[in-house]
Amino acid sequence: MRPLSLLVISLLLAGCTGTPAGETTDQPLNISVTAEQWRVHEVNRQLAIALRNNGTTPVRVSHVAPDLPSFEGESGVGTDALLPVGGLRVDVPVPFGAGGCAPAEAAASRVTVTARPEGATEWQQVTLDLPHPNPLLDKLLAADCAAETVRESVTLAFGAWQDLGPDGVRGSLDITRTGDATGTVRITELDGNVLYRLAFPEGGTAEVTAARPAAAIPIVVTPLRCDPHAFAEVKKPFEFPVHVALDGREPLAGTVPVDEDDKTALDTMLRRVCKVP
Repeated sequence: MRPLSLLVISLLLAGCTGTPAGETTDQPLNISVTAEQWRVHEVNRQLAIALRNNGTTPVRVSHVAPDLPSFEGESGVGTDALLPVGGLRVDVPVPFGAGGCAPAEAAASRVTVTARPEGATEWQQVTLDLPHPNPLLDKLLAADCAAETVRESVTLAFGAWQDLGPDGVRGSLDITRTGDATGTVRITELDGNVLYRLAFPEGGTAEVTAARPAAAIPIVVTPLRCDPHAFAEVKKPFEFPVHVALDGREPLAGTVPVDEDDKTALDTMLRRVCKVP
């Protein structure tokens, strides 16, 4: 039989933990976090918050909330994710907004995770720093800021579409220089995508100035691919990248806005020429 003094000490120690036998309520969380982005997240304007459990007990996650000082509109999401032992990555998608392009250097981004060891009853909340500087977030911010600069300097839109039968559709890229623009605004490149080929006719004008603030570049759009795989896998069928050089500087990347009339005209042409219902 154990001495009474040892029994009392054992009970006191058990009381200090506040954890019944087999319970893991107070076990500290040992998780790490990074930010990733795959094509599906890019389309949906999401980040994949990649969580890893570095402890010895599976961890149940109920909520993930990013804090991204360089971006607006991020929000937390509820989840029911189980992080297994062994560091296997589990992604939780979270939405985020446009990048803020103020010149001041932003603080490090963080993620607050609500979780508990599997089998425990008490939820814990832990705030983890994302790696800083962060190449992915820096890339996303640079892209947002470039697109914002383009929008502040020039308004881009597709003009009316003319059906060319088997030869696609003819339209125009309409360019209007804004009042905030300085110097010459030049369109250096307009790209199609996996479904659509965009072609400039010979001698197309791609420049606006203070003296000539508007221009329309004739374009012809035809299918690039008609195979079922392209239709099934395309994530951004109506994204058309454009590169704009402002006052002779290095071109910035943006996209041409596409309205519902544009989508209808292009989709109808594509399905007609490709003979896809």
